[in-house]
Amino acid sequence: MKRNAFRDFFRTRRVRRHVARHGDRYDYHGIQVTVPASAGIGAASALLRGKYERAEAAMIARHLPAGRPVIELGGSLGVVSALIRSRLDPGMRHVVVEANPDILDICGSNARRGAGTDETELVHAAYFPGGGEATLLLGAEVHANALDDGSGAGRRVSVPAVSLDSLWSRIGRTEGFTLVSDIEGGETALFLQEPAMLDHVGLVIAEMHPDAYRGQGTSEAALLAVARAHGLVEIDRMDDTVVLARSADAALA
Repeated sequence: MKRNAFRDFFRTRRVRRHVARHGDRYDYHGIQVTVPASAGIGAASALLRGKYERAEAAMIARHLPAGRPVIELGGSLGVVSALIRSRLDPGMRHVVVEANPDILDICGSNARRGAGTDETELVHAAYFPGGGEATLLLGAEVHANALDDGSGAGRRVSVPAVSLDSLWSRIGRTEGFTLVSDIEGGETALFLQEPAMLDHVGLVIAEMHPDAYRGQGTSEAALLAVARAHGLVEIDRMDDTVVLARSADAALA
């Protein structure tokens, strides 16, 4: 067996033992979430080992304001969404965007945990400012999905495209909202095609994808320079997850 085959064997065994005892329920920073085996062994294994989106979760716990609405790009299984919801004040709006049709029900179920009526909204779409439809390339794991650039292999699905400006309307065009993003390189469009929207954001928690940027002819440094030009400066980082805050707020951090 190759090394990855050994890894997959032990991950699968660990997850099966957990499912036999506890079903599809997992603890994520004190929150009960549901991740069925059909979503892939990788996510369940990471939850059991305490490694699921570890950097993103740490930055959310450290910096997410309870009293500001949130737009989340890339809800995935709704696990991080559930953590975000748990940090928000009652009544605070949370819009979750997820493109993969195969995991929408899972995402919505987890994202709405603890939410009051109409507090958490799930939007089936891909972030892409061009409007119309976008083509999503689905990977073997749920975290390997990305907008199709024509170079990858996998299943392709067409989904509605949505801009940050249109999502902003869903939270009443509130100034100083929080943006959480993990969309596998799709965030390039935010900085390069919708930079004016950054003027309305109070805080950004984003997983950056430097390898994807190189393929798109840009770099993380260039994208962060755009953010700085719109008053958002880096105040914290863990691995590839960065936190950007409005300059006045950063002085208080």
